[in-house]
Amino acid sequence: MKSGIKLILKYMVMYLSCLAPRSRKIWVFGAWLGQQFADNPKYLFIEANQMKGIRPVWITKNPEVVREVRGLGYEAYLFSSGKGILCQLRAKYAVMCNGISDLNHTFLGRAIFLNVWHGVPLKKIGYDDTKGKNWDSRGQKIRRSIQQFPLGREYVVATSDTFAKIYRSAFRRPPEQILTYGQPRNDIFYDRDQIFPVNKKLKERLEGHKVVLYAPTHRLEGRIPFPLKENFDLKRLDEFCRDNHILFIIRRHFYHFQEELDLSGYSNILDMTRESLDIQELLMGTDLLVTDYSSTYIDYLLLDRPVIFYDFDYDSYIEKDREMYFPYEKVTPGIKAETFDELMEGMRQVFSGTDMFAEDRQRVRNLFYCEKGQKSVGEELLEKMKLL
Repeated sequence: MKSGIKLILKYMVMYLSCLAPRSRKIWVFGAWLGQQFADNPKYLFIEANQMKGIRPVWITKNPEVVREVRGLGYEAYLFSSGKGILCQLRAKYAVMCNGISDLNHTFLGRAIFLNVWHGVPLKKIGYDDTKGKNWDSRGQKIRRSIQQFPLGREYVVATSDTFAKIYRSAFRRPPEQILTYGQPRNDIFYDRDQIFPVNKKLKERLEGHKVVLYAPTHRLEGRIPFPLKENFDLKRLDEFCRDNHILFIIRRHFYHFQEELDLSGYSNILDMTRESLDIQELLMGTDLLVTDYSSTYIDYLLLDRPVIFYDFDYDSYIEKDREMYFPYEKVTPGIKAETFDELMEGMRQVFSGTDMFAEDRQRVRNLFYCEKGQKSVGEELLEKMKLL
């Protein structure tokens, strides 16, 4: 009963917020359900702070994020604080990467939403992912019809014509609301003017090592633990890394953030899942990426370095978790390892200097990214949004 009343009040406020006068100068940004200063919104937010005529404001549920953003000299407020609510009532533009709940959308009626998403998807997303939810159930249809007026204008950023077509289906948006550019988070790869903060501590930790980053995707949105220990012989891996001056870094998905992993007995294996840094910062210092079905490798393609696909649960993943947009073999340009032994052999190959996948990486990179998407895109995207 109480939850029903709260929902009714929320929608009443959302409709009333449509009456608020909105300023084209005020842009609000949020990410990952309001919990992180990260991903595509973070990088677009930093670039917006370099432009005249824009007042970018970061909105979050996390007080630590407020401190982090303000420590960089930028403006940030809590989700439901007075100043946070006022900024959202006045903002003409709202930038998100996971969905409208990245911000307090109760106060964003008739704002223009920019969905920069959180990766180029290999696996099906949004309305295309029918395994987790029935999007066309009666309840979902009622909810969409209620939200349609106050939250009707959403533009989605795709990275190529291929993904522009996919996003029209995944987000149920007309062609004119799909903007084909690239991912602002990858602008750090082309940051000649060094506008993005440099993590000096991370750089120092990585110096003197060959770096392998293991960055798998989630399993069932974190509803089951990630099966890491079941698929790694950590003792053997640590010995291999010590012998070859390798630092093996584990970065699990945000949905597995709370899971404990004790690596205290291993000198060359490091879990950085809970550390406050974007994976882009790690990718730049990574010599070899090990992943599975995560879109992280699609970002990494822009750096043109080797990838190993450790797909130990491919069949069950496809059956129980997510379907994919493409045949897996055709868009994964790297060594495939189904077992830990094959993973170890793949790492030996890579660090012996063997790279048989350079041409494949270029082919897949050109499928996933248009020409714009293979260079810095943030400033051009912000200028485009000003015209909407």
